[in-house]
Amino acid sequence: MKARTDRLSIDYSLTFLTPFHFGTGFRRGLVDRTVARDQQGWLYVPGATFKGAVRERCEQLARTYEELAEMYQLMATPHDDELALRGLGSRVSMITRIFGSQMLPGTLFFDNARLSAASEAASTAETASTTEGVQESPEALVTPYIQVRLRRLTRTAVPGALYTSEFGRRHLTFHGTIRGWLTCLPLDERPRSPTYSLLLLLAGLHLVERLGANKSTGKGRCRCDVLRLEINGEEYPPEEWRGWLARLDELMYYSTAQEDEE
Repeated sequence: MKARTDRLSIDYSLTFLTPFHFGTGFRRGLVDRTVARDQQGWLYVPGATFKGAVRERCEQLARTYEELAEMYQLMATPHDDELALRGLGSRVSMITRIFGSQMLPGTLFFDNARLSAASEAASTAETASTTEGVQESPEALVTPYIQVRLRRLTRTAVPGALYTSEFGRRHLTFHGTIRGWLTCLPLDERPRSPTYSLLLLLAGLHLVERLGANKSTGKGRCRCDVLRLEINGEEYPPEEWRGWLARLDELMYYSTAQEDEE
């Protein structure tokens, strides 16, 4: 079978179960660690952060099913220059097809996930009930936390390491989209059969459980749901693409399929 190129559009939602923090690296007033906001002041999930989390999950799955040592090594890290040169001209891994590499640019684009209308409405309703004349309040969705850094050995506070951080409130939902083109081998010759890389991407999306900073203390727990899948302008019903996930074991045949293509 030959590789095919599909035009994809995947809509997803992120619902946070605990407070979360996507930092900016800047201070504001008395707050040492501020969260990322758009021009209107609303919280959002940076597309690059989400892409990195999805990649990590996809790499874990790909290593689980990959049996060829050469392909396994190519998935080690996207930042190893020597490894990237070593992989030049060799077979392309599923991870590279989805996210790109130093030698092969990715063609899928992860937009920033924006706050859902329901979450904004909840903020507006809460503000209207407490502050007369205020129509919208992005600040109502942010909670400040006072934190301290501890010495690992003694478990005591480090002098001068008391700081304030902003966290987004739990139960907020964000909507985002993944758009672009994905070139890979299909699982079989049927017209509506998924490609190996698309199957891996869908599975990786469902495995995202934590995002942002302070994950070790329980922050950033979330649930990722795929809401809509469109391939080459045709929307696929959830019953169909969810059924593909039962075929995850077939990912182990990806390297063999590449050899057959050659």
